[in-house]
Parts: sequence; C-alpha cells; structure tokens
Amino acid sequence: MSGSCNQITRDGMQYIRWIHTLFGFCVYTNQDTLVSDIFGYLCVACWLNAQFPQVLTNYRNRSADGLSLPFLTNWLLGDIANLLGCILTNQLRFQIVLAVYFCIIDFILFCQYFYYMWLSTEILSESEEVPLPDRRLSMQSLKDSILEGAKKSYTFPARKKQSYKRIPSVVFAVLLFTFNSTSSISSSFSSSRFPTIHDEIGSQEMPLHGNAKLLSEHNVIFLGRVMAWTCTLFYLTSRMPQIWKNYTRSSVEGLSVFMFIFAALANLNYTLSILTNPLSGSEAYIRDAFPFILGSVGTLMFDVTIFLQWCIWRNAEPRKKRRSIYSGNYGSDAIRYHQLPTDDGSFRSGRYNRRSEINENFV
Repeated sequence: MSGSCNQITRDGMQYIRWIHTLFGFCVYTNQDTLVSDIFGYLCVACWLNAQFPQVLTNYRNRSADGLSLPFLTNWLLGDIANLLGCILTNQLRFQIVLAVYFCIIDFILFCQYFYYMWLSTEILSESEEVPLPDRRLSMQSLKDSILEGAKKSYTFPARKKQSYKRIPSVVFAVLLFTFNSTSSISSSFSSSRFPTIHDEIGSQEMPLHGNAKLLSEHNVIFLGRVMAWTCTLFYLTSRMPQIWKNYTRSSVEGLSVFMFIFAALANLNYTLSILTNPLSGSEAYIRDAFPFILGSVGTLMFDVTIFLQWCIWRNAEPRKKRRSIYSGNYGSDAIRYHQLPTDDGSFRSGRYNRRSEINENFV
C-alpha cells in the first residue's frame, strides 16, 4: 500500500482522500458527483447485507415458511424488469451492478424456498419408517433415536403432496419464460451501443441511412422506460403479499427483519444518490429516473409496515400452529409417536416437531 497517490488528478478527476486514508486505494471521481457516489456506495453496502440475513435464517431453520411465494415472485420479476430498464435507459453504473446482484440473490432465495418447501419434503417422504427403540435403552440414547427416526419417517398427506407438486411446476414455467425472454432481449441489444440522453439530443445532422438506426434507438429507449415502469409496479406490490401473510398468521416467525431494515436504508440511499447527481437538474434525466425513484421511495412505507409487524409479533407463534395444538393437529411439521420418553423415565403419547427438540406438550 503506497503512502500517497502518485497522481492527485486523473483525466480531470481528483482522487477521493478518505477512501485512500481508510483502504489505501486511489479512487478518482468528479467532485461534482462525489456526494452522489457516496450515497451509491452506501446503497450497495446496504443491499449486499439486505437479503443475506434471510438466506441465513432459511438455512438455520431448514425452512422458508416465513416467506410469501407471491412476494418472492414479484420481487424477482421486478428485479428483472429493473435490470432491463437500467440497461436500456442508461442509468448509473452502480444501478446496473445492483440490478444484477438483485437477480442473483432472488434466485438463491427461490432455490431455498422450493428446496425446503418441496424438494426436501419429497426426499423425506420417500424414506422408510424407523421403529421406536426398545425401552431398555438409556433415556438419552432413546431420545436421540427418536429424533433420528422422526427425521427419516417424516411423511406428508397425499393431497398436500400433490399440491406441492402443482405449485412449483407453474412457477418454474413462468420463471423459465421470463428468463428466456430476458436472454432474448439482452442478446438482441448486446451488439449495439445504447445511446445516452446527450447523444440523442446532440445528434442533429445524420445521413439518410441513419434514420433507421435512430428509430431503433428510440424504440430501445421506449422499451427501457416500459421496463422501468413495470419494475416500479412489481416493487410497489411486492411487499403486500408478505404483509398479508404476516397478518393472517399473526406472526413473523421465519422472517428476518434485517432484510427489510437494510432494504429500507438501501432504497433511501438509492434515491438520494439519484437526486444528488449533477444530472438531476436535467428534465430528461428526471423523466428517465423517475420510475426508479418512485419504486424506491414507494416501498419504504411497506418496509416500515413490516418492521412494525415484527415489533408486535416477533415473539408470537403462527396462529395456525396455535390452533393446531389445541385441536390435536400439529400440522405438516409434526410426526406422531405412541410413546415418547419423559424426564421421570416414563413414556407418554406425543409428537415430535422437526424444527425443535422434543415437544413437551404431549397429548
């Protein structure tokens, strides 16, 4: 790490002193865009930490029950439209980088959802049942055997299994169509340079054969604006299914509140980065960036709503689970055994829940 940057300025841009002081890197930027760049970096940092807590929560719980499938679907479709809109309307570089990252992390969440909600249950349901160990075994070994046997003998009712098979087939068909459409659109425009706003305005004199190219460029920009507004629509409606699911369950179990806290902070910095850019005084720039601003600001109130739900129900069990305890139906995660060991050495009828240790509320 060098003690100082060899060049104070490069191509008319000065190096950022605080980045060099903290990290030793010589990063050059235009002073006019420095504030916008800082908000952009903060936005990137927030988004890099936003969805990872939910990925980790799903992994630890071996479940994605806390997430709403329509929420994930809207989020993914919105991020795909966001990526296309950013590329076609020539948004800032950090916006395009973020859009690519969004699509990647959304795909990871989708993989987790279908693995824990569908594939893992299919694997467990195909395994053979393991009989209970003999009473002569020690209490500890008996508990361990029951826990192991419960995991291997986990079964689903036939009707529920069929419903899980139908849902992924429909969703994967939609996703396959979406990704194919995305690939086709991206490949069709990859060979040409997308015009900036200034290029479009500044090109007053063009040869006759360039009219077709100009028309094509206008079509690209128009398509980009359509994608931007489509992205905004998906973003504004994405949180609603999750808010409704939290309300119907009266619980936020399995949901990482940090995902929505970081998302709110990221959207705030995202908006500030756009508004503090020197181009924000341009009417054309604001026109193209407005759907992205609306999509970021509009989701803030929904993120705040989910945060308030978390404050109210963070220690509450899902309503369905509470009803199942009283009615004798422990839901899809419970496995019935006629005998379970108790602390005094006796055996009582009860159930085992795969997400927790032996349930002490024996029936």
